[in-house]
Amino acid sequence: MNMSLLQMSVAGAVMIMVITVIRALAINRLPKKTFLILWGITIIRLLIPFSCPSKFSIYSLLGKKTVSDINETPAVRFMPINTQGPVSTQAPQSQIPSLTISAWDIIWVAGLVLCAVFFISAYIRCYREFQTSLPVENAFARRWLETHNLKRKLSIRQSDLISAPLTFGVWHPVILMPKKTDWENEDTLCYVLEHEFIHIRRFDTVTKFLLITTFCIHWFNPLVWIMYFLANRDIELSCDEAVIHHFGGTSRASYAKALISMEETKGGFMPLCNHFSRNAIEERITAIMKTKKTTIISFAVAMVLVTGTVTVFATSAKGDESSTVTEATDTTNTTFSDTVDTETIMSYINPDDGKTYYSFDNGKTFEAMTDAEFEEKFPTPDIEWWTYDEYKAWLENEKVELKSIIGSSYISGGKKYVWTQDKVNETIAMYEGILEDIKNGAKYSKSIDGQDDEMVSYNPADIAQTKESLKSIERTMTDCQDEVSESVAQTNESLKSIERTMTDCQDEVSEFQATAN
Repeated sequence: MNMSLLQMSVAGAVMIMVITVIRALAINRLPKKTFLILWGITIIRLLIPFSCPSKFSIYSLLGKKTVSDINETPAVRFMPINTQGPVSTQAPQSQIPSLTISAWDIIWVAGLVLCAVFFISAYIRCYREFQTSLPVENAFARRWLETHNLKRKLSIRQSDLISAPLTFGVWHPVILMPKKTDWENEDTLCYVLEHEFIHIRRFDTVTKFLLITTFCIHWFNPLVWIMYFLANRDIELSCDEAVIHHFGGTSRASYAKALISMEETKGGFMPLCNHFSRNAIEERITAIMKTKKTTIISFAVAMVLVTGTVTVFATSAKGDESSTVTEATDTTNTTFSDTVDTETIMSYINPDDGKTYYSFDNGKTFEAMTDAEFEEKFPTPDIEWWTYDEYKAWLENEKVELKSIIGSSYISGGKKYVWTQDKVNETIAMYEGILEDIKNGAKYSKSIDGQDDEMVSYNPADIAQTKESLKSIERTMTDCQDEVSESVAQTNESLKSIERTMTDCQDEVSEFQATAN
């Protein structure tokens, strides 16, 4: 089923609470990767507006929310009347839904932009530190790079702007080391570089980017803030665990000492960089000292936990589409549109044969029809028009009815929508606008051939104005025709005058020649 942003945030919040409880109880009993998988599923739940229905979902177990059902509200269509023929000559094809921006939308966008600016600024600061770094050229770094191959190009650099190691980049990853690094202490360096290498191999920078994206979109949800900080901790804890497994259980104490020795002094915030830092240093050291080899039992428990959490909390209720309540947004059933795309019947009278020709395909082809044939094909509908007093009385009753259904739902397209106070106010305002139009002379149909599921409307004032415009055009064309006729007459007279002048000239030339001879 498709989900709104608020639904996604609430569903994600439930998962965050469950994972936080599980984490508090079993952080040192289960593989740390378990929690990364759970956070990943939560991110998907928060970013993708779709969920799979399941009868085992917590939302199914809690029961379906009872709502007051009303049938799908019929869409009332405004059909402009063809003043030259029957009303049926206009066939509405589609409506244009209204677009409204609420105060909540503005606040949400403002929060999203502020969060994005904050993280982008932090990234730019981190990038500047990377730009000022220099490549590390020593025997140990070269040996280490030779034994740690990646399909991506990996390099080691150092900078005097940082105080703890970090990784930067995705396609061309860099391990950035502090300038004060003791390159003679190879044991500690092996732990540190292995930790950063695991970050790179797991694409943890991409994971952090998804966390930041989720945080920016759901900034209004305090539980998403908790997820952001806990997930970042678990990324580090999982890397610590992988390092211990790589070097063996006897390396726990040495690795813990390396962690303390490389502890970062409080510095800048680097959201897309992976730190070997003091991120919950006490929790990390405790987890390191309690790290054990993953057993079949712990792996099985982790798998059951992940599967159960996904099935129960990451799915929607079975048949959710008939029980999920959302705010009414289907404007085709709750609002009216003044603009419609129409197929217009065109007609003209041929002066040669006096017949009327009609086109039903926007002027592509025409066919001659008598008035009787046209009436047979498009019978004039029996239209009953609203009077001002009738519509006013109807509207008073409708206001009471609309206010009584606030909180009720209606079904449209297999989905359920709720009549909110704002939607009711919007509908009443639209009806009051129609009442004002009727007061000013507009015509709105009460029924067409006894049916009230469609509405046609027109304004006699507009028709009168159109007729006056046509008359004005006709008068202008007549005046132009008179002016053209007068100009033609004047031109003919001028031509005759020129002809007479040329004849006189020819006579004078002939007379001159005769005299000369």
